[in-house]
Formats: sequence, C-alpha cells, structure tokens
Amino acid sequence: MKTICIKGGRIIDPSLNRDEIGNLYFNGDKIIDESDASNIEYFDAKGLLIFPGLIDLRCHINDLSGGNCENISSVTRAAGAGGYSTVVLMPDLNPIPDNPATIQFTRDQINKDAIVNIKLCGNLTKGSKGKELAPIGSLQNAGVVAISDSPVSTQNNQIFCKAVEYASMFEIPVIDIPRDLTLSENGNAHDGPQALKMGLGGFPRIAEELHVQRAISISRSLKSSVHLSSISSIGSVEMIRDAKKKGVSVTADVTPHHISLTENNISDFNTNFKTSPPLREEIDRLHLVKALMDGTIDCVSTAHQPITEHLKNVEYDLAPSGVIGLETSLNISLNILKQTKGFTWLKLIKIMSTRAAEILNISGGTLKKGSHANIVLFDPLKKWKYTTKNGNSNGKNSPFDNMIFEGKVVETIINGEPILNYKKFISL
Repeated sequence: MKTICIKGGRIIDPSLNRDEIGNLYFNGDKIIDESDASNIEYFDAKGLLIFPGLIDLRCHINDLSGGNCENISSVTRAAGAGGYSTVVLMPDLNPIPDNPATIQFTRDQINKDAIVNIKLCGNLTKGSKGKELAPIGSLQNAGVVAISDSPVSTQNNQIFCKAVEYASMFEIPVIDIPRDLTLSENGNAHDGPQALKMGLGGFPRIAEELHVQRAISISRSLKSSVHLSSISSIGSVEMIRDAKKKGVSVTADVTPHHISLTENNISDFNTNFKTSPPLREEIDRLHLVKALMDGTIDCVSTAHQPITEHLKNVEYDLAPSGVIGLETSLNISLNILKQTKGFTWLKLIKIMSTRAAEILNISGGTLKKGSHANIVLFDPLKKWKYTTKNGNSNGKNSPFDNMIFEGKVVETIINGEPILNYKKFISL
C-alpha cells in the first residue's frame, strides 16, 4: 500500500502545538511518521493550510434518507465541503434514538449513505418529552457518544438531575440547550426594544441563564460534567467563567451566527435569521467572542438545523427557528476571530476540532501518529461566494447566503480518502 505525503503545506495541529511548514504522511486510514514511510506518492500542498478535520458536536437533519429534506447523504456532503470530518447528530430524528433498536437502524443508514464520520447523540428522556429517562446505559452500549433532548431542553429539574447523575456513571456527556420555557415559550426574538418595535414575543436572557445556573449547580453538586450548547447571553458567559474558576466541570459552545450577528439583523423579518436562542445585542456578541478566545466557551458548534422553505416562508412569529451552517462555519468563525487580539490558527482549530473531541471523548482533532487520517486542506487566499442555491445542503435557510469569503476548504480527507476532488491534489 502506498504512503501518501502531503508536501510543503503549513501544518496546524493544536494537539501537538504545531504550526510550521512541513510534510504530513498517511498510509491507508492512519497518519504515520516519515520514518515509517515507504513507496511514497507526493501531493503538492504549497500555499495551503493543513489541519485536523473539524468536529461539530451539534447537528440536526430532517430525515435519514431520500426526499428533498436534509438527510445523511446531503448533510455529510455539506459537512465535507465545510471541512468537517465528524458531525454529531442530535436526537430529533425519525425514528427517535431512545432505544438500541432505533439506534442500530440509524447506524445502518449512516453506514450506507455517509461520506464523513457520523456520531449519534441519544435521547436523554424517552421521546424527548422530558417525563421519563431514556435507558442511558443501553444507549451507550448501542454506540451513542452523548445524550440530550436537543433542540429542546428538559424542563423537569429532577429528571435532568437524575440524567446527569446516571450519565456520569457511564461516563457519557450530557448536552443541554439551556432554556426555561415558562419565560420564553412565545419568544421569537431577544426580549428588547427590537422585539418590541417588531411586535414579537420576547425570549429574555434570564430564560437561558436560569438553566445555565441549573446545569452549573447540578454539575457542582454531583461532580459530573454538563455541556451547554448555543450560549448567547452575557450573563451565561459570566456564570460559566465563574464556575470554571471554581473547578466546576461544565463546558460550553457557541454558534457562528451568535458571534457574528445581532438582533438588528432580523429587522426586515427575514426568517433565515430566526434561531433559538435568538440573536441578541452587540454587547452579548462581544462577550461571546471574548469568552471563546479566553477559553470560557470551549468550542464552536454549527447548530446546523435545516428547515424546508415552505415552513420558513411564513410570518416571522410563525416560522420555526433554525439556520444551516456546515459550509460556512469555518469562514464565519475565521472572519470574526481573526479581528481579535490573540488570534492564532492554533486557537481557531482547537475550538473547531480538538476541544470538541475532548468534550465528547472521541478520536479526532489531531494529526499525531496513529490517529485517523481526517485532514483538511485550506487555501487561505482563495475567494469564493457562498450561495444556498449551489450549496451541498438540502436546507436553504442560511443567514449568510450570497456572502463572499476569502479562504476556502479545497479538500477534506476522510479516513485517508479525499472526497472533494481538489484539482491540485495530483501526484508530483
């Protein structure tokens, strides 16, 4: 079997604190050292960045296969185009993954249609109804890497507490999107002047912050881990920062749209900007960026949530929340974070790959010897225009449609196999 050498690129690997021009070798699906290489075929990567495949720990799809909805095939094409080698599917699937049989059914479909690595998140409660715990141990045995009721949040505090306790026994992460429905059930926008001006029901910061504090309190009391997804509030950031200083085992992520957009973007009632939690004020956005850079927030998740056009093309308050983001997440995060003090490519790849792998306790986020050859080639000078019309996702609900970017993923290698057919990926 030939050894492949990606030659002369800038290698960025946070797990090894490596940022240098060099060569990367892999044989089959594993990365190897140069000293172990033989029968070498070289590929020119001069001018390109080389880094581990990105990892998304929160992604949603509409269906498993077929139709015009987002499915395994389309979502993995979008993921590969965006540089993602691994995505974690949330449990709002059909069938719902709250028992081993449905998980096996879903895994069979993944094995059939996926072109990137797909991991499954099992249900925290049966049917995501928040009334009865799912069989967490059995779900882990069936292969899930986390449990959650995402995109909803369990409202019953006792059940959530028990779920965290049981999950810790099996060493499986709990992912929660913090939201108190009693304070936000009819919330369609951030609770502030913009929502009032538009006549929309408000989703206040406190509706998120109460459940952030719930997670922190439970994590501290049980000495167990909780991951908070899609943080949007300045108050949430402050509580998470304080909890981490006190040694509480809580982690968090933020989305590309929450670090780049604000409530002002919804002023023309464009439902492609409607997300949950809602886009908030500029002060929130700035604190999210700062928290991401200083490690208070651990990573970026896309929260990729495709909504069919006929459901989005209604009045703003009637449209479901959700945006897509797999193909634009890296560029949006790069555009925002490169403007901040202390930005480095090592930090960017850490928050988009390495840290997510650590939180989920899965392989990935590294280019070290023996790891799977999940590799991204990125041309930092290539300009391109993203359009939903020409995108890989079956979802079209992107707030970044028609945006021009500088820097593009030109090849994603999954377990040793290039999937984008980059024209420069030819032997020397």
